[in-house]
Amino acid sequence: MAGLTKEQKAAKVLLEKATALSGMSAEDFDKLGEQERADWGKSAQEALDLEAANAQRLADEAGANRATAKLAAKEDGPDYSGLIKVEQGGEVLYVHPTCLDDHTRLGWKEV
Repeated sequence: MAGLTKEQKAAKVLLEKATALSGMSAEDFDKLGEQERADWGKSAQEALDLEAANAQRLADEAGANRATAKLAAKEDGPDYSGLIKVEQGGEVLYVHPTCLDDHTRLGWKEV
Protein backbone atom coordinates (compact mmCIF):
# COMPACT_ATOMS: atom_id res chain seq x y z
CA MET A 1 0.00 0.00 0.00
CA ALA A 2 2.97 2.28 -0.43
CA GLY A 3 2.20 5.54 -2.17
CA LEU A 4 -1.51 5.54 -1.28
CA THR A 5 -3.16 8.35 0.63
CA LYS A 6 -4.90 7.68 3.94
CA GLU A 7 -8.26 7.88 2.20
CA GLN A 8 -7.17 5.39 -0.47
CA LYS A 9 -5.83 3.01 2.16
CA ALA A 10 -9.06 3.28 4.16
CA ALA A 11 -11.13 2.64 1.03
CA LYS A 12 -9.02 -0.41 0.17
CA VAL A 13 -9.36 -1.83 3.71
CA LEU A 14 -13.11 -1.21 3.60
CA LEU A 15 -13.42 -2.96 0.23
CA GLU A 16 -11.38 -5.93 1.49
CA LYS A 17 -13.54 -6.18 4.62
CA ALA A 18 -16.77 -5.94 2.62
CA THR A 19 -15.55 -8.64 0.25
CA ALA A 20 -14.58 -10.88 3.16
CA LEU A 21 -17.94 -10.37 4.89
CA SER A 22 -19.85 -11.16 1.72
CA GLY A 23 -18.00 -14.46 1.32
CA MET A 24 -17.58 -13.79 -2.40
CA SER A 25 -14.49 -13.57 -4.51
CA ALA A 26 -13.28 -10.09 -5.44
CA GLU A 27 -14.48 -10.61 -9.02
CA ASP A 28 -17.97 -11.67 -7.92
CA PHE A 29 -18.15 -8.77 -5.48
CA ASP A 30 -17.29 -6.33 -8.29
CA LYS A 31 -20.22 -7.74 -10.30
CA LEU A 32 -22.72 -6.77 -7.59
CA GLY A 33 -24.98 -3.79 -8.08
CA GLU A 34 -24.11 -0.41 -6.61
CA GLN A 35 -26.72 -0.70 -3.83
CA GLU A 36 -25.54 -4.18 -2.80
CA ARG A 37 -21.92 -3.03 -2.67
CA ALA A 38 -23.00 0.00 -0.61
CA ASP A 39 -24.86 -2.28 1.82
CA TRP A 40 -21.81 -4.54 2.19
CA GLY A 41 -19.66 -1.44 2.60
CA LYS A 42 -21.90 -0.22 5.43
CA SER A 43 -21.67 -3.62 7.13
CA ALA A 44 -17.91 -3.61 6.68
CA GLN A 45 -17.62 -0.13 8.20
CA GLU A 46 -19.69 -1.23 11.19
CA ALA A 47 -17.47 -4.30 11.62
CA LEU A 48 -14.30 -2.20 11.41
CA ASP A 49 -15.71 0.29 13.93
CA LEU A 50 -16.60 -2.55 16.29
CA GLU A 51 -13.10 -4.03 15.96
CA ALA A 52 -11.55 -0.64 16.69
CA ALA A 53 -13.81 -0.12 19.72
CA ASN A 54 -12.92 -3.57 21.06
CA ALA A 55 -9.22 -2.93 20.56
CA GLN A 56 -9.51 0.39 22.41
CA ARG A 57 -11.51 -1.24 25.23
CA LEU A 58 -8.88 -3.97 25.61
CA ALA A 59 -6.09 -1.38 25.66
CA ASP A 60 -7.95 0.65 28.30
CA GLU A 61 -8.52 -2.46 30.44
CA ALA A 62 -4.87 -3.45 30.15
CA GLY A 63 -3.80 0.04 31.23
CA ALA A 64 -6.21 -0.04 34.17
CA ASN A 65 -4.95 -3.49 35.19
CA ARG A 66 -1.33 -2.30 35.12
CA ALA A 67 -2.21 0.73 37.24
CA THR A 68 -4.12 -1.44 39.72
CA ALA A 69 -1.24 -3.91 39.96
CA LYS A 70 1.26 -1.10 40.62
CA LEU A 71 -1.01 0.39 43.29
CA ALA A 72 -1.50 -3.00 44.96
CA ALA A 73 2.26 -3.60 45.00
CA LYS A 74 2.82 -0.25 46.73
CA GLU A 75 0.10 -0.93 49.30
CA ASP A 76 1.37 -4.41 50.18
CA GLY A 77 4.65 -3.11 51.53
CA PRO A 78 7.95 -4.96 51.57
CA ASP A 79 8.20 -8.71 52.01
CA TYR A 80 10.36 -9.57 55.03
CA SER A 81 9.93 -13.35 54.76
CA GLY A 82 13.22 -15.13 55.28
CA LEU A 83 14.71 -12.20 57.20
CA ILE A 84 15.29 -11.87 60.94
CA LYS A 85 14.03 -8.87 62.88
CA VAL A 86 16.68 -7.22 65.09
CA GLU A 87 16.49 -4.13 67.29
CA GLN A 88 18.93 -1.66 68.83
CA GLY A 89 18.00 1.53 70.65
CA GLY A 90 14.43 1.54 69.33
CA GLU A 91 15.56 1.08 65.73
CA VAL A 92 14.39 -2.06 63.93
CA LEU A 93 16.10 -3.85 61.04
CA TYR A 94 15.35 -6.96 59.07
CA VAL A 95 18.58 -8.80 58.30
CA HIS A 96 19.50 -11.89 56.34
CA PRO A 97 20.31 -14.90 58.55
CA THR A 98 23.92 -14.90 57.34
CA CYS A 99 24.33 -11.35 58.72
CA LEU A 100 22.79 -12.03 62.13
CA ASP A 101 26.14 -12.83 63.82
CA ASP A 102 27.66 -9.56 62.59
CA HIS A 103 24.70 -7.53 63.84
CA THR A 104 24.73 -9.36 67.18
CA ARG A 105 28.42 -8.48 67.64
CA LEU A 106 27.55 -4.84 66.98
CA GLY A 107 24.93 -4.82 69.74
CA TRP A 108 21.75 -5.65 67.84
CA LYS A 109 19.29 -7.93 69.64
CA GLU A 110 17.10 -10.47 67.87
CA VAL A 111 13.42 -9.63 68.43
